Amino acid sequence: MHSNESLESLANQLVASGDYRVLRRFKPPISYGTPSPNSKLRKLLVIDTETTGLDKKKDKIIEIGYVMVHFDAETGAVLDVVRRYTGFEDPGFPLPENIIQITGITDRDVAGQKFNDEQINADIAEADLVTAHNASFDRGFLELRFEAFKLKWWACSQKEGPWQEMLTGSAKLEFLASTLSGIFYDAHRALTDAEVLLHILASTQYQGASVFKFLMDKARQKTYRVWAEGAPYDKKDVLKVENAYKWSDGTDPDSPIKAWYKDGIVDLQVELDMLATKIYGRPQTITLDELTGRDRFTERQTRRQSILIEPQ
Repeated sequence: MHSNESLESLANQLVASGDYRVLRRFKPPISYGTPSPNSKLRKLLVIDTETTGLDKKKDKIIEIGYVMVHFDAETGAVLDVVRRYTGFEDPGFPLPENIIQITGITDRDVAGQKFNDEQINADIAEADLVTAHNASFDRGFLELRFEAFKLKWWACSQKEGPWQEMLTGSAKLEFLASTLSGIFYDAHRALTDAEVLLHILASTQYQGASVFKFLMDKARQKTYRVWAEGAPYDKKDVLKVENAYKWSDGTDPDSPIKAWYKDGIVDLQVELDMLATKIYGRPQTITLDELTGRDRFTERQTRRQSILIEPQ
């Protein structure tokens, strides 16, 4: 049997040959750094869920896992681990077979289990920023189970990370883990996924700082959702294919407008000019939603207005 030292030596020899790439099993660090007297400390909650399915209106969360850490609000440095949590909850019905296969979680694991509401709500209250790798999915489920999540500022590492700029080729968590961090892990368990995400954010560098610094700055930005109401039918490909607009049929109470729409717009004037010239060619009143981390990755709109756009 090989010792850890000899295995590491073999791995290094393989890498040095230039013909092999070695992935190491992920082991969560005890800490990512130590706060200094000048650190502007805030708390980050990196969270993941496992659910019985994709529909938040009928499916349930069966596992929650998260890591809370301190971070420096100026430098974006991830520091010491404050707390970890993992727990199951019985959804009240048998788990679908595909969920058992994906996660390895069984009916026996969740039977009679309940999340520690007191601990989770206390940690939510402490968190300054909540991050998930698919915040639109996790936030939707978590807000239904823990209403306090509605008051938090959220970031989505999948949609707001610098993956396109880094030319990673994919934003899937397992791919990022192997490509950027050289690690593998047993995916689709909540705490492990949260730990791996935190490790990537804290340990991967981009433009001289951690990837988390990039994500933190993106999360602070104000973005917009634009509804291209009354857009001519023959312009649908310009909206959908060329400009990544999506269709809303207006039947969902959370998305009551029947129109093409686009999320995550930062340069609002450029987008409005495109609509005015390429889509309408005439004055048109459209709906505009102003979004921050408090309502991003939800369908809630707290700042909605109608504006008139005109071609120049």
